[in-house]
Amino acid sequence: MIRSGGNRRRIRIVVNPSARSGRGPRLLRDLAATMTGPAPLEWVVSRSAAHLRDLVAEAEDAGPGEYEAVAVAGGDGSVRNALAALGSPNRIPFGVVPIGSGNDFAFDLGIPRNPVDALALLADGIPRRVDVGRTGIGTRYCCVASVGLDEVALDVVHHSGLPRCKALNIVAALWALFTYRPRPLRIRWEGGMLEDEVMFAAVTNTRGYGGGFVISPGASVTDGALDLCIVARSGRIALLSKFVHILRGTHAGLPKVTLAQSPWVTIEDLAGGAQAALDGELPDSATPLRLECEAGGLEVILPRPAEQLDEIPDQRVPRLRAAPPAEEAA
Repeated sequence: MIRSGGNRRRIRIVVNPSARSGRGPRLLRDLAATMTGPAPLEWVVSRSAAHLRDLVAEAEDAGPGEYEAVAVAGGDGSVRNALAALGSPNRIPFGVVPIGSGNDFAFDLGIPRNPVDALALLADGIPRRVDVGRTGIGTRYCCVASVGLDEVALDVVHHSGLPRCKALNIVAALWALFTYRPRPLRIRWEGGMLEDEVMFAAVTNTRGYGGGFVISPGASVTDGALDLCIVARSGRIALLSKFVHILRGTHAGLPKVTLAQSPWVTIEDLAGGAQAALDGELPDSATPLRLECEAGGLEVILPRPAEQLDEIPDQRVPRLRAAPPAEEAA
């Protein structure tokens, strides 16, 4: 990716010191001094989510005249914060060093788990445009917008006082399965509509979230569509069985499970009060809510030739008939 010759523009790496409950940045210890390459690495540590956004925006505003790329060292939450600071399209390529507790966006792109390899990729990778999700008010997300039992599960995760990890996510999800009261939702997408009491609805850009929950096994970050997974109300034992299948990505075709693909999705809580969580953060987006795929909305540095990204396993969910205009406007 780095240009040849005397051009040695910097690559800014914004480190989230809270990634993986503070354990993530320790993986980067001493790397700043040992990494060498055709462009100097500029390491900056964020003090807050707002500061992370400012640091990313500062690099992008400086533009390609000063920076070769800007990257975040963190997890999916750090990527979401960076998306809020980047333009659409972004002026300089974006990179990820996945050191968070959930790195589903990076892993769907094939970014190496090893920090040394991920850092090397910033200089050696290939920029390519991929999709991101966007709410109707313009908030962007990289992995998932979810309504339902995630409201309980994320409250457990964020207030447990324990380091964030997949094991904690599983325990929190199990607790939510047995304590969450389903809400009556009306969900529309291109060619379809469901109105039912719903335990869980996720509108994803990636195949998984939460550190490996394979919610949407047919999702692709290059198909111009979002993937929808709805689990309607059913008995607790049946829900537990579905949970096991979701962990493995084998829940397609199960009773009370709906999978679909669409460029847009709307969610309305018929009882009022539901909020959506974005990329594993506590719910903060009120329903009714419209979600859209921002096709090619982010230029990101990838570790392989562009044509190989499409080789990610892609179990397509058939699209339904086109939605009438009245549904699409909902």
